[in-house]
Amino acid sequence: MNTDRARLDLARSDVYRLLAACFYEPDREMLLEENLCANLAGLMEELSIPAARSCRRMEQGLQENSREELLVEYSSLFLNPFGAPAQPYGSVYLDKERQLMGDSTMQVRKIYAAAGVKQETDGPPDHIAIELEFMSFLGQRIAQAIACSDQEAVAEFTAIQACFFNTYLASWAPLLGRAIQEHAELPLYRALGDCLLGFIGAEQQRLRKSADSPLHEPR
Repeated sequence: MNTDRARLDLARSDVYRLLAACFYEPDREMLLEENLCANLAGLMEELSIPAARSCRRMEQGLQENSREELLVEYSSLFLNPFGAPAQPYGSVYLDKERQLMGDSTMQVRKIYAAAGVKQETDGPPDHIAIELEFMSFLGQRIAQAIACSDQEAVAEFTAIQACFFNTYLASWAPLLGRAIQEHAELPLYRALGDCLLGFIGAEQQRLRKSADSPLHEPR
């Protein structure tokens, strides 16, 4: 059972990591060479998450458009200085002021530090890619703790992961996903919005079931 759980936690960690990569400036050739979308779809299927279909559409969209077209779409959605329609920062959705580096951003930074994570990239720590990468990191730590039969560490990192997801990521990522769905013009990004919504929804159900389980053991 522990081996199966560790395998699933690692697969889920990889989903978070690959999904995070989709929210950085698109490097079309790299994404194609590494089969990122196909690998993401395969992991979704392994975890029985319906969002695998969206990943397949992302792969098709990546084939259809040039790097320049993807860059224009990325900038329009996420970087537009006159008001990006799909702001990729949590504080824009969670704080009353709807601005960067708000109170929730500072809380996210503290959680990273408490978990032993140092942000290596510039910019606000509540960028969607960074929050997804943090969830990936926690999944790796859980899997490692399971492999070492360290139940205390398993419980600790599982609790951090569930708390961070429910308090922060799941509170705003669906809003971002819907904004992408509404404003994206290219198939890759429309499908990315679908993928984000599908995966976050599946994770909400998984963590809810885990919390309701007498053993509190995620499956």
